[in-house]
Amino acid sequence: MTINLKSAKSPWSSLDGVDQLSLHPIKEAFNKEVMIPGSKSVTNRAFILAGFSKGTSKLSGYLKSDDTYWCMETIKKLGATVEAVGDELHITGINRSELPEKQQVFIGSAGTTARFLPGILGTQEKSEITITSTEQLAGRPHKTLHDALKQLGVQLTYLEKEGQLPVTIKGAPETGGKVSIAGNQSSQFISGLLMAAPLFNKPTEIELTTKIVQSAYVDITIEMMKQFGIHVDVSDDYTHMKVEQGEYEAATLPLEADLSTACYFMALAALNKSTIKINHLNMESHQPDLEVVDILEKMGATVEKGPDYVVISGPEQLKGNLTIDMNACSDQALTIGSLAVFADGPITITGVEHIRHHECNRVSALTESLTKLGIEVTEHQDGWTITPGDVKAATLDTYDDHRVAMSLSLMGTKVDGIKLLDPSCVSKTCPTYFEMLASLGISVEYH
Repeated sequence: MTINLKSAKSPWSSLDGVDQLSLHPIKEAFNKEVMIPGSKSVTNRAFILAGFSKGTSKLSGYLKSDDTYWCMETIKKLGATVEAVGDELHITGINRSELPEKQQVFIGSAGTTARFLPGILGTQEKSEITITSTEQLAGRPHKTLHDALKQLGVQLTYLEKEGQLPVTIKGAPETGGKVSIAGNQSSQFISGLLMAAPLFNKPTEIELTTKIVQSAYVDITIEMMKQFGIHVDVSDDYTHMKVEQGEYEAATLPLEADLSTACYFMALAALNKSTIKINHLNMESHQPDLEVVDILEKMGATVEKGPDYVVISGPEQLKGNLTIDMNACSDQALTIGSLAVFADGPITITGVEHIRHHECNRVSALTESLTKLGIEVTEHQDGWTITPGDVKAATLDTYDDHRVAMSLSLMGTKVDGIKLLDPSCVSKTCPTYFEMLASLGISVEYH
């Protein structure tokens, strides 16, 4: 019942039919300004909460990507009404008492939807909803979340392999109460429980049995739930969260730009002795990749921060001889790993063991890629030590992973002869990524 990987492509995809591309070194430093598309993480949270709210929500600044498209299509199939009005998306929420008795939805490769949706579907006992996905997403970790939902009374049935998608979700007469879950695997599991909690039959308390990973993403969830009318009590160390029952109310929201996407352009400037100003950023955002600004500064970049922008200027030489814990901003570990190749000394990146279980094993993917480029890499369980060296030309696999593709592309702006296979995987979060690079004067050649 899983669907071929290519089925994750959506009408919001780009580069369909492009098997590989080449980037060519920047000939001269640039000084440019860019605007970044909306945040995938924020957009999919907003889509799902709007989809299960009373009334019509109005969302501006939303991201058009593969992951957000399939999330939008899922809530539509479940009964939400979605209408584009100018630059806004108007979403009229699902009447939960009118959810289809049986339905199958396809969520593509969207890990956020896979973690945010099951709990909410489990709040309606009269429906059986089957979630299907690509093979890539089916094999990613889900069981920790599903086991927690079972503690709360939700019925789940695996249709193929234990702990994997596809899964059928059914509610029960009594849902909610207390639940224990590990916090060190994925913050998305915690967010999925939080988003469902107000709609259970009983007030819900969440206890974490381990230290939380990427707590900032939980902060994003709690803040957005508040904007849709639900308050969460959370302890300072995130080990205890209490959510009262209630209905989500429609909201009118401008959605933040994607700081993860912004980081590639910051890194581009830092790598190429150039200057880039990124506008319309929330510099007080909970998005954890904001931490990359400080990391780039440690590596020698000059940083200017404004209330809604950041300016990054690259140094003559990136600094190395650093150890960087990137647990909180682990989506950018590959980005800093790619820059480390050009530093003046080794860089060790730690705290990112959990990215072995993302779209691909990202730790191994970077090791294999840099080794193919002739760079010395020592792989650790939770990261790498990367020793700078001369990069040789190579054709690199992107592992159908947007973060791999965007990170490796940075090296192609510094060294000629680097080709990327299957570049269209960037459509998961930023379909216009390579067009944006070209707008900065970077030569991108499609094959």
